[in-house]
Amino acid sequence: MIRESIIFLACMVIVAGCSAHRVELLVPPDPPIQWPASPDVSRVRYLGQLTGSTDTDTRAGSTKFWQELIHGPVAPSMMVTPHAVAADPEGRRVAVADTNGRCVHLFDVVTPSYQRIELANRSGKRFECPTGVAWVGSDLWVTDSELHAVAVAVGVGGGRLIGLDVLKRPAGLAYCPANQLCYVADADAHTIYAFDQAGQLAFQFGSHGADPGQYNRPTHVACDGDSLLVADSMNFRVQRLALDGTPIDALGRKGDASGDLSLPKGVALDAEGNRWVVDAHFENVQAFDDQGRLLMAFGREGQAPGEFWLPAGACIDLKQRLWVADTYNRRVQVFELLP
Repeated sequence: MIRESIIFLACMVIVAGCSAHRVELLVPPDPPIQWPASPDVSRVRYLGQLTGSTDTDTRAGSTKFWQELIHGPVAPSMMVTPHAVAADPEGRRVAVADTNGRCVHLFDVVTPSYQRIELANRSGKRFECPTGVAWVGSDLWVTDSELHAVAVAVGVGGGRLIGLDVLKRPAGLAYCPANQLCYVADADAHTIYAFDQAGQLAFQFGSHGADPGQYNRPTHVACDGDSLLVADSMNFRVQRLALDGTPIDALGRKGDASGDLSLPKGVALDAEGNRWVVDAHFENVQAFDDQGRLLMAFGREGQAPGEFWLPAGACIDLKQRLWVADTYNRRVQVFELLP
């Protein structure tokens, strides 16, 4: 009996060691999936997707193995309705706001590892409807439309709530290193609020309307250099503004022709200044140059790579990877922007 037990334990150690293998989160298929298709010059390549804790090696490490051996397997944490996505400056950590999951999914795509964040602040208040995420240095800021606040998760360990006295229904947000301010789009107030890193309101701009600098349900924000992009969703356009809120220009209009918009959501800027817009109704992604001219579009309704079901937020990291929250497909799709 002792001999059999020793053999059994040795086998378990070997299995545990094998379970700690490294997992590549983003492995592009071969042959590649690219848009536009040949013979046109491709500008976008599909890299993969994230869906939850099962994307990483959830059995990695002997400690995890023995815990599951003794206490049973741990239920995976999967995305329910991912609404926004943000990559940190190094493109290593990726945060996903999950509205109906009432949490933020945090991936380290290098290690790789996974963490589920449910607490909005240190008092134990939990997320109710997280709608936006942004990296402010090493800290993660999360908008929650039901808490009417922004949760500042200091070091991703649960921090404080800000904006409680001004925000009505915060949606997307973006951090601008140029002036060290975080911009929050409030869908109900039709206003953009700018907070400093201490959580104090610096200024605000915008009102309800359709003129330049006015908004109708703004939902997502992006920042690059000295300008902002705001998805002015129910005005069917994307506005570009100076960092003080001064309108510069806008792209899009309601319609179903090339370059028109139906429900713009996620917005992002690439290294060349092109503007990428996710449209939840068209279920596609459109790219415009810095003059607002349509460059390309890809996507349609479906579940295959490059297909979407009511997509929402998006971001582009320093490695020129486009991350799209494919909400009702319960995943984040990842694409590489080709030179």
